[in-house]
Amino acid sequence: MTTNDTAMRKASILLIILLLPACSEAFSQIQVSIKARNRTTGDTITIRSVTRSRGLLAVQTDTDPRTGKPVTILYTDLRTYRYIPDNIESLWQKKILESGVYENILKSGYSYDRRYNMEEMMKEYLSQAEKNNSFFIDSYLEARLYAILRKVYPVRHTDKRPGILSLRILSDITPDAWVGPDGTMIISTGLIAALNSEDELMALMAQEVAHFALDHHLANYSSTLNTGVIPALGNLIRYSSEQELEADRCASDVLGMYGLNPSVLGSMLSNVIAFGELMGNYYLGTTTGSFPDAATRSASYSGKVSEISADYDRLIAPVISYNAYSAYNQSQYLLCRRLLERNIATGMASADEMVLLSQALMNLSGSVTEDEKALAVIRTVTDGLAEPPSVAFKQEALLLMRLGRHGEAENSLSKYEEALSGDEQRYRSMAGDQSRMLDYLASEKEWAARTRRR
Repeated sequence: MTTNDTAMRKASILLIILLLPACSEAFSQIQVSIKARNRTTGDTITIRSVTRSRGLLAVQTDTDPRTGKPVTILYTDLRTYRYIPDNIESLWQKKILESGVYENILKSGYSYDRRYNMEEMMKEYLSQAEKNNSFFIDSYLEARLYAILRKVYPVRHTDKRPGILSLRILSDITPDAWVGPDGTMIISTGLIAALNSEDELMALMAQEVAHFALDHHLANYSSTLNTGVIPALGNLIRYSSEQELEADRCASDVLGMYGLNPSVLGSMLSNVIAFGELMGNYYLGTTTGSFPDAATRSASYSGKVSEISADYDRLIAPVISYNAYSAYNQSQYLLCRRLLERNIATGMASADEMVLLSQALMNLSGSVTEDEKALAVIRTVTDGLAEPPSVAFKQEALLLMRLGRHGEAENSLSKYEEALSGDEQRYRSMAGDQSRMLDYLASEKEWAARTRRR
């Protein structure tokens, strides 16, 4: 070996030695900022880091002015202190400390390989959902949802774990919400419509984000591997009863941080169950449902059930409308009716939605009285608007025929044909290929003519 080679080798060894402390430091302590007060003396401390001392979990406080060094306290000795988090960030640091996440990181590292695998699963899910046009787009609503989400949790973890908290709205009338291992919150249109207020939305977000904050995904990934099964995204977001209860407690404390009663959490769960029952879906709140043991958990936070917020309903009016049409197309007529009634109550219902409500009422009707109610609804459109949508006259004619009022029905069919002719003129004047719409209008005119002859 030459002198030059020897010098280079020594330099490499020295570089490795210099780097070793920095590498080990990554897992030697985690920076936090949590205030706590001694229950006996009343003295207040600020915990600045979580570390390990002689193999045991410990924390370090601010520098002691007498010694010039931080004070180390074993975690078990913190029982003599009461945490007093003064912001949402320190509240979550307290929760994460209590849950054992910091201890796991200090003992075993960040498990970046497993976290990477989990994030790849989520990327695949999001990519497929994008291809299927599964996301509901409403920039204004998303901006409001993000405002709530940012109050619930920081954009990133404060302890160097991967993940960025974001959200997407899924076009699905079934109430569902979850946070993926990468921090993406998925919340369905059905879940948004199931809730009564932004406070309930905050309770939901806090509960779901808790799974992300407390590393439940990683715990589920590891436990699935231990069973010999290859983990899938579904394994990661299927939480145990203990994990759900832990998340509930986090949500309760987040609500308290903003001066909200924890009963909002119970109201949220109750409303989700009620929405599912309206759909005939009695699985949502069962042990294996999307909201496991929801009824029992809701009872733990019982109190005044929050009333429907008119401001919230105006905010989510497009979601309510989307869900109403989806519900109707899936023969969920009762759900369709309840949703449209909410838009009517806030003055957000369109003429087309009034037509849809009349159709839903007709399909739910089992008596002349109920048919007449459906007729009264449709006539708020046919008699109340200068240019009603053409389908309104068809709906009016169907109800009149059902009631045996054939003379009036024939008049409505005539108006329907006139309206269809007007639609044909508009579409013929439009640029592009309008042949499919024109074929549909022609077939409807034929239907009206045949029905009049009958």
